[in-house]
Amino acid sequence: MPVRFTEFLKVLNGEAVDDQIIHELIVNKVLYFAGLYNKKLQGTEEWQERKRRFMLQRDAIKEFAEIAEKLGLRYIIVKTFKLFPYVPDDVDILIIDTNLMSGVINELKKRGYFIRQIGTPEVTIRKVANKTYVDLDIHHKMATGNYVYYDAFTLWRNRRKITIDGYQIYVPSPQDECVITMAHAVLKEFEILLSDFLQTYLCIKQNYIEPNYLFRTGHIETYKLIQKKISLIVLDKIALPHRLQIWEAVNVYLHHLKHRMRRESYKPFLELVSSAGARGIKKVFALRI
Repeated sequence: MPVRFTEFLKVLNGEAVDDQIIHELIVNKVLYFAGLYNKKLQGTEEWQERKRRFMLQRDAIKEFAEIAEKLGLRYIIVKTFKLFPYVPDDVDILIIDTNLMSGVINELKKRGYFIRQIGTPEVTIRKVANKTYVDLDIHHKMATGNYVYYDAFTLWRNRRKITIDGYQIYVPSPQDECVITMAHAVLKEFEILLSDFLQTYLCIKQNYIEPNYLFRTGHIETYKLIQKKISLIVLDKIALPHRLQIWEAVNVYLHHLKHRMRRESYKPFLELVSSAGARGIKKVFALRI
């Protein structure tokens, strides 16, 4: 069963948890965060595995930074560093210099990684260690199928540096990271998780979401939809994960498509048509009317 916001707050306040709650926290990608407040969760194997994965992900990011420096690669770690303690399912890396993709993968293979899956916009590469694993999703564009929902060069232009154990890592600006969270939830996954809610709520509280920037990126309707859902979540009227209705997703897609077509002519329309078989686009047809 999906979890409601008030139930989540009870978990954070130390209430006893069962296997069902743990499962829902995993699905919503907030188990690690919840365990930092509820010590009962820290005694579970599920939470301990997330802790080991967190450490392995940090090591993988540092390894990737070394490879990028060696190859002279421009990259950005996206959807990984949130405004709350977060352990993603995988580390998403956007490569700007797409001609270096094969070189990056070869270097990672030398360090014990193997190719797990090849998709349209990304290659997933994995390493297994310490009774867990780390997946790196290496993207050449921010897209669902072929349809680009966020411009890579905008991300690179606005990038910032953070430091992890002495390694300098490129990540999006706070504004871009916040909009990516919303765009990914609506345009790629067609559902809102507790992790999406927490990130967007904190983005709003910290004034990282600006109307003018939403208009410039074509995501004003994305934000309006998420904002409406946040109000319903806080009022306990919907549980999470929350699947979008088909008309909600289509409305946001059409708005973003029109925004891009005013600047890029028919290119985004052709991207969308060619993405009809992609996993993300297929999800639209599984939504409720």
